[in-house]
Amino acid sequence: MALVIKPLRCPYCNEPIDKNLLRRHGLLQTFLKRKPFPCPHCQKSVVFPEQADTVLSMGIFVAVILAPLFHFWELDFISSTHLFGLGTAIIVAGLFTQKLSKAPSSGAKQ
Repeated sequence: MALVIKPLRCPYCNEPIDKNLLRRHGLLQTFLKRKPFPCPHCQKSVVFPEQADTVLSMGIFVAVILAPLFHFWELDFISSTHLFGLGTAIIVAGLFTQKLSKAPSSGAKQ
C-alpha cells in the first residue's frame, strides 16, 4: 500500500496531487494499486512507482521497530538514541525522494 505523507507533484504540470484530490476524482484505488492514472489537473498519465516509498518505509522500520528493540536488548555497539535519529533522518530523506513518474506508454516494452 502506498505510504504518502505529503502531496506529490505531477511530473508534467507540477501541480500537487494528494489523497483527497484523488478520492474526489475517483482515482484513489488506482493510485493505491500503483497503476497508471490520469493527473486530475492535466489529464496526462502518471504512476506512483513500486519503489517510491521504500526509503520512507525503511526509516519508519529503523525508528519505530529497531531503536526500541536495541534499547530493550541493551546492545552496546550503537545507542538506541542514535539509531532513532538515524531512522528519523532516513524518513526525512524518504519524504524528499518520493515522487510520481510519467507512466510508460501502453506500447512500450518493459
